[in-house]
Amino acid sequence: MKKASFVLLLSILGNTLLLAQNVSPVMNINWPAFVSQHNLVWEEMPLQWNEGAFTGNGHIGMMVYVSQRDSGIVFHVGRTDVTDHRKAPDKKTSIGVSGTNVMYDFCRLEIGKMLLKPFGKILSGKIKQDIWNAEISGSFTTTAGTIQFKAFVPYQQNVQIIEVTSTEKAGTSSAAYQWRFLPGNPSSPRALVFPGNPESKTYVTNPAPMVMVHSGFNISKQTLLAGGDYATAWNEMVAVNGKQSTLYLSIANEVPVDNKSVPVAIQTIANAQKQSLNSIKTAHRNWWHRFYQQSFLSIPDARVEAFYWIQLYKMATCSRPDGPAVDLFGPYYKTSQWPGMWWNLNIQLTYFPVYTSNHLALGENMVSIVDENFEVLLNRFCGPKLGNLCWTMHNYWKQYAYAGNWKAIQEKWMPKALQIFACYQKMMVTDSLGNIQLVAMESPEYKDFEKFPNTNYNLATLRWLLYTLIETSHRAGMHASEIQQWKLILAKLISYPTDKNGLMIGSNQPVEMSHRHYSHLLALYPLFQLHPDVKADSILVDKSVDHWHKIESGKSLAGYSYTGAASLYAALGRGDDANKNLQQFLTGSTGISQFHANTFYTESGGKNPVIETPLSGAASVLEMLLQSWGGKIWVFPAIPTEWKDACFNDLRAEGGYLISAALKNKQLDWLMVKSLTGEPFTIKAMYAGQLQPFKTSNKYAVKYLGNGEMAIQLEAGESILLVRSKNVQPMLEAVKHNNDLIHPFGVKKGKQLSENQDWPVVDVIR
Repeated sequence: MKKASFVLLLSILGNTLLLAQNVSPVMNINWPAFVSQHNLVWEEMPLQWNEGAFTGNGHIGMMVYVSQRDSGIVFHVGRTDVTDHRKAPDKKTSIGVSGTNVMYDFCRLEIGKMLLKPFGKILSGKIKQDIWNAEISGSFTTTAGTIQFKAFVPYQQNVQIIEVTSTEKAGTSSAAYQWRFLPGNPSSPRALVFPGNPESKTYVTNPAPMVMVHSGFNISKQTLLAGGDYATAWNEMVAVNGKQSTLYLSIANEVPVDNKSVPVAIQTIANAQKQSLNSIKTAHRNWWHRFYQQSFLSIPDARVEAFYWIQLYKMATCSRPDGPAVDLFGPYYKTSQWPGMWWNLNIQLTYFPVYTSNHLALGENMVSIVDENFEVLLNRFCGPKLGNLCWTMHNYWKQYAYAGNWKAIQEKWMPKALQIFACYQKMMVTDSLGNIQLVAMESPEYKDFEKFPNTNYNLATLRWLLYTLIETSHRAGMHASEIQQWKLILAKLISYPTDKNGLMIGSNQPVEMSHRHYSHLLALYPLFQLHPDVKADSILVDKSVDHWHKIESGKSLAGYSYTGAASLYAALGRGDDANKNLQQFLTGSTGISQFHANTFYTESGGKNPVIETPLSGAASVLEMLLQSWGGKIWVFPAIPTEWKDACFNDLRAEGGYLISAALKNKQLDWLMVKSLTGEPFTIKAMYAGQLQPFKTSNKYAVKYLGNGEMAIQLEAGESILLVRSKNVQPMLEAVKHNNDLIHPFGVKKGKQLSENQDWPVVDVIR
């Protein structure tokens, strides 16, 4: 976006003088009530991980469900950085060591399950997940009375706190409930679920955990063959009457240092117990309340609105700036054949919602993992898999582009981008006509990662890389000679391979089988190298998406095939089709995958959790309301026909802008733009009539240039508020929902899963 083309594009008529102001709409949001209507409510007990309630602080977390076998309440605990570190004895993980793999060398490892066992047998129970305060509460009826709990994971401390109250009795006397810790199996999950694999047969598991009492604290210590250990400590504070108690649990991971995790875990609990529980809760709740209020959106569909806010909650329980990047689990471990992080779609989709939602802090750890391991990643992906790393660098770029931090893009992104381009040069060949083609490379995951020449996946990522290198270099006033080289390559680069059904996988491979991945469609979304506002591109992508979903009746599609289609249709401005695919994901069949009542998502018969897909669905919701690509900001670009009202506040756009707007009865009521950087921008607002300034000053004149364009000057920190008419009093207020439609998530009456969907792995200690 160049300053010379600085315009504000709106669908209005006539010449208008607009003036920059620092005014805002009235905020009429009851935040506790608004967020709480999206709480997850369990009318039936969750009986396995796939149904559980969840909470965490971005580093540690718990999944809560009921074990019928043990007649107990399970608090399945996890910590995001507990992985093996084979072949890297001096580090916490071996992810950065060449030749290692996530399946066996730096796989996630299970911590264990804390079991609350009532005196009586559990007969029934209900659970509520309060996302406004990030707390879980439950009430259970047993054959001996009732037992209740409240659980939360303070954001500021690596401790998990569970309060318990019991009315259980044995005869006329109070009956005691019990706590029991079941340590996780310290083996590679891949080896556990596929013991017949050749690698599994030669795999040597870590030693069994040691459960003991140390300095008055209960301890489970797990030593690792590669060196070091991690430990879980817990301590219960019992009230004088014996009917209430508070359990404190901490997980320490001081790998690679030996014998340090136990004292760290103990000290963490001791520090927490020195504070009043109320002060811990207050600090914890305050953090969450500030987090939610960084942005706002409300739409007519109560289910979709709740889904969006729960994904924001989920992402904040999984990610924090000082934590590791989010893998397929986050802090919610479940034994799986995919025990870690994948780079051909998963990590990219996981972070999609953080940019527009104005929660860039949640994306910082993805930048960190790339910074810390770039050379190893480059060596690993330089070749047929190069598109995976280039796509990852698109997320990396967005982290700074949405902040308007061009200096970071120049200093941090560009050196890495140049190295990736050098790898792409090795994959280029010039044909007899002088065209540049790409040798056979992968298009994930088509035909089991077979290689094809001129894959649309790599042509799209390469084009995006070159255009962004050119733009960054122009902005920085550098690489003048290289710019000419990059432009020449773009001019000679072969066109995207197409056939009668649209975009192909590669030049010799049509889309001829059902395929869950939309790697061949990246040129439109999220890279926007094909332009939705160009008719030919729009027709091509429309045909391509339609064929992708219909071939073989979509038998191999997965959940992200539907969230991806929703985003693709939103990019095309087709709100009804975007909404149809999102609804299919939330309520219908999703092929080889399952979307669960707790908003988690699994594949392989429910056995393997894959966290990125619901998170990418939250991005699809955002993209119906706001998009920024091609040097423009698009307001309400893909609103479904049935959505008459919608609003949002402080959503973020490329270049460092906060956008707020309200749609009432399918008319744009008001629109506000705040520039954080003073950069020029272009904005297009749908459903806009004769917009005019809400209040005026004489500081900045904006002249209407015709064809719906206006030139505007905003300094950093300045904002402008436009309204439909002078009679409009700009107000931000939530779309009202029928009470029967709120709390759509959580297990409802008669909706428990009919069978257990866990891998049949035996606990190491019972």
